[in-house]
Amino acid sequence: AIKLDKEEKQWFAGDGKELRGSIEKGSKRGEVIVQLVRHEDGSVLGQSRYNGEKESEKPCLRNLIESKDAQSQKITADALHLNPAMTSMIEQAEGIFVIGLKENQKELLADMKWHIKNHQPLTTHSTVDKGHGRLEQRHYYHFDISKEYFDKRWKTTNFQSLFKVIRHRTILKTDDHSEETAYYISNGNLLDKTKPVVEYFNAIRNHWSVEVNNHIRDVTLSEDHLRTKKSLLQK
Repeated sequence: AIKLDKEEKQWFAGDGKELRGSIEKGSKRGEVIVQLVRHEDGSVLGQSRYNGEKESEKPCLRNLIESKDAQSQKITADALHLNPAMTSMIEQAEGIFVIGLKENQKELLADMKWHIKNHQPLTTHSTVDKGHGRLEQRHYYHFDISKEYFDKRWKTTNFQSLFKVIRHRTILKTDDHSEETAYYISNGNLLDKTKPVVEYFNAIRNHWSVEVNNHIRDVTLSEDHLRTKKSLLQK
């Protein structure tokens, strides 16, 4: 019952979840459910599935986005989905993407780290959350990359913004500390003052929340410990 409007775009997270109990004997992977989940309330716009290597998730999510006519919306995804086929599809439909940037795009990641080292962020933002025995601090940094050079395969992607997020976690009971740095890239032009930067910081946080919810389901349903004697697929 979700209605999509190209003018008043909504945020959706694309995320895959492997059904551990569906792994057949002799196989390394089982059935994977891929969903488009609305950030606002966790409602599912649509879902699809695949059986195969992790790389299969990329065309699966793209096809799901197209089938639901969601490419004109605001999409968050993890670094697996940072590729020209995905970014160009969303950009050409006048949608917005915020996608993780990791070592699977080594040259692009190196270029963006160089940019961060040699430029000051346009905007910074910090949050502190306490709960479940943890204290979590997040520091967000926004950089304008609209004038950077990108390889020609990104020509129709229109990269505009780069985000750096430092997450610092403290376990209160043991005083153990951990820190993680993550990078995200977007075609969102945040020099336009009608588009608040904090909205994008919140989108990054909300995408992480969707991934955590999938982990919670794994634990609640004990799927990681489930072993089947019969195939879940009907031949």
